[in-house]
Amino acid sequence: MASNMMPRLHAHHRSQRGFTLVEIIVAMVLTTIIAGTLVLFIRRPVTSYLDSAGRAEMTDVADLALRRMAREIRASLPNSTRVNNVGGVVFLEFIPTYRGGRYLSVEDNTTTGTPLSFTNGAATSFSVVGANAAMAPGGPNYIAIYNLGAGFQDADAYAASNLARVTGSAIAASLQTISFSAVPASELGGGNAVSPLANPFAVPVNAATPRPPNTSPDQRFQVVGRPVIFRCQGNATGTGTLTRSVAASFSPVPSQPATAAGVLLANNVVACNISVGTNPNRQSALVGLTLTLGRTRPDSGLETVTLVHQIHVNNTP
Repeated sequence: MASNMMPRLHAHHRSQRGFTLVEIIVAMVLTTIIAGTLVLFIRRPVTSYLDSAGRAEMTDVADLALRRMAREIRASLPNSTRVNNVGGVVFLEFIPTYRGGRYLSVEDNTTTGTPLSFTNGAATSFSVVGANAAMAPGGPNYIAIYNLGAGFQDADAYAASNLARVTGSAIAASLQTISFSAVPASELGGGNAVSPLANPFAVPVNAATPRPPNTSPDQRFQVVGRPVIFRCQGNATGTGTLTRSVAASFSPVPSQPATAAGVLLANNVVACNISVGTNPNRQSALVGLTLTLGRTRPDSGLETVTLVHQIHVNNTP
């Protein structure tokens, strides 16, 4: 009986036998060959996808930064956009406008409201004609009138010659009255002096150098804020930055804030170019923005994306 059971046990052991070492090695070699072949076919599509995703991300960052710059530049005070290049660092500066309106003038010949005086140095308020001019929350707010830019007497906001600081705004009987004062010394820079008159728009009749006041032909005024500066610094390694900052003062000397002074709009900047072209009649300007961003690829070095944007600026004061 024992002899009958032995063959069955032997057959059972043979059915439980595993793979041999040779079989495992052969299977591993075949798997490696198949995997390597698949990698050759999959690697290029995957690399292309990652490259496309990287380029799309850089394009989005550059496009968002340029669109923000364009939106703010279009709303800048006429003839206030200026560009400065210092050692490869580009600074684009302008004075932002929040709102505008028409001031009541003596020529309106009305007994309702307070006209803006260009001869009385003590008159520090005026009434708004038409729609009310809203002030920017948080301030400070300033009033600029007929800004023509650098080189024009009583018409350069950076020199604070046609600029006043808003001290109050009140509405009575649907009529808005804005009160103002001369810009204080703490908000002036670059050699600007505080106006000796409470009303900086006034040119007294008995002035030492008589001249016509800087009135607006259309009685326009703009509510503006402190100058805004876009600082762009690129380098060949793609580690430059584009930042936005607000100047602490008005100065005829272009501002040059440090990198840490601004809010980051874009990094990985390789190069940037900013140009401002003004038409001879000074009615418009064309601002050109070119921004190049880059990223380092392990296999092919620095890959770059360049975007170009042009902005038409209305310089009619």
